[in-house]
This record gives sequence, structure tokens and C-alpha cells, in this order.
Amino acid sequence: MLISRLERLGLGILTQSCPPELVDRVVGDAGRKEKRRRLLSARFTVYFVLAMCLFPQADYLEVLRLMKAGESTLRP
Repeated sequence: MLISRLERLGLGILTQSCPPELVDRVVGDAGRKEKRRRLLSARFTVYFVLAMCLFPQADYLEVLRLMKAGESTLRP
């Protein structure tokens, strides 16, 4: 199953394809730089949306569970 492959990768494939520095720069260029520290960072939200697009058959909670495994690379 596709989800189990993602689980084994720990979502590292997203951070390889779109490095955190690139995501931060794009968020800043779009004028959406964070003004306050929030529970979900802008970086995490971008990776979450990308993961949801890659795996549309998974529900939000499943995608979040998979992202939790690779969270250290997604949060500054």
C-alpha cells in the first residue's frame, strides 16, 4: 500500500524534494512570514498540504500521524 511506503520513508522524501530553507523562503516571498509563534508553523503547514496532495486517499489524521514520525525535520 502507498501509505505504508510513506510511513517507512518518514516523509523524508518531502524534505529532500523541498528543503526547509526553500519552503521558508517561499513563505516569506509570499508575504506570509509568521508574526507569532503558533502551534503549527508555516513550514509544517506547507509540508502537510503537500502530503495531503500526494496521498488524497488518506484522511487528515492519518497524514498528521505520518508527519509526526518525521516532525523533527519539519519544525525549526
